[in-house]
Amino acid sequence: MSDVSVVAPPPPPPPPRSSSTSFDFVQPFAFVFQDERWVQKVLIGGLFYIAAFILIGVFFIFGYCARLARNVIAGLERPLPEWDDLGTYFADGVKLFCVGLLYALPLIILVLVVIIPAGVLSAIGEHRGNDAVQFAGGTMMTCIWCLIFPISLAMSFWMPAALLFAVIEDRIGAAFEFRRIFNYIKTNFANYLLAFVVYLVARFAVPFGAILLCIGVVFTAFWSLLVAAYAFGYAYRLSPTK
Repeated sequence: MSDVSVVAPPPPPPPPRSSSTSFDFVQPFAFVFQDERWVQKVLIGGLFYIAAFILIGVFFIFGYCARLARNVIAGLERPLPEWDDLGTYFADGVKLFCVGLLYALPLIILVLVVIIPAGVLSAIGEHRGNDAVQFAGGTMMTCIWCLIFPISLAMSFWMPAALLFAVIEDRIGAAFEFRRIFNYIKTNFANYLLAFVVYLVARFAVPFGAILLCIGVVFTAFWSLLVAAYAFGYAYRLSPTK
């Protein structure tokens, strides 16, 4: 009886990867109103936004947006959080505030070291009628502002990703892992750019929303922060690079 070699059948092909990686541009604007308690949540958020004028409310708002971003990344159907964990919101908000302050520190130092002395020099030259001194001060201010503008523009595009990494990792240092943040933005550029556009549109819509909804600019301003938090959390959830 001859030996018969049995060849194992090939393994089944892997299941196709989900193709739902497209960014839904409308959902960040609509998700708030899909929550049954959105009115109460936005009203409370608006009150904290008013408190932000004396700084204390900023921490609670930042922390609330951090929880929202985590909920979006986790894929919760109703990601808008309740206002029932103020201690955690405050702690998370302080961390995010520190991240923003550390990123802004170089620009603050630049203003203190260069722009203010240049402005004083220009004012002295104008007061004494010394055109050379006034021109020197004005030239210094113009050069520095030309430098600050592109830096500020790049910073506004970078900061949401840095804050998002601090939220996800729950530590300030994650916001300064520059290579990792750069790779995330690069490999997820289309979705991240759409999230940034959503953020700009929401900010632009704030005064119009105040007129249309008749609930005050602070409440629509808070709504715009929720839109931004959802958009960037959504972009991260779709990203192939974490």
